[in-house]
Amino acid sequence: MYIGPFYFDTKEVFLILAAILVGFAMYFGWSVWWFDKRVLLTIIILMLLTKGLLPAIHNEAFFILAIVTIFLTLYLPIFQVILFYFISFLLFRLLRVI
Repeated sequence: MYIGPFYFDTKEVFLILAAILVGFAMYFGWSVWWFDKRVLLTIIILMLLTKGLLPAIHNEAFFILAIVTIFLTLYLPIFQVILFYFISFLLFRLLRVI
């Protein structure tokens, strides 16, 4: 399904659902163990944008990058995590892994 320049496949539905659930958790004040809700929502939206802009991404390598990025939010500040995500994504694209 195309919405403007973005292409949403069934795999992006899980990212959209995760963003909605984290948004509800922020609105209603629910606790998400160990994770900061704002950081988690930011990372989910960045992943949704990159996955939506590049529909030909290999899902296995992107899934590993996503899991590592989410777990790095436990230990590192948001700027370093976003920097890691974009540098890793760029290197994966240049090396044709993704």
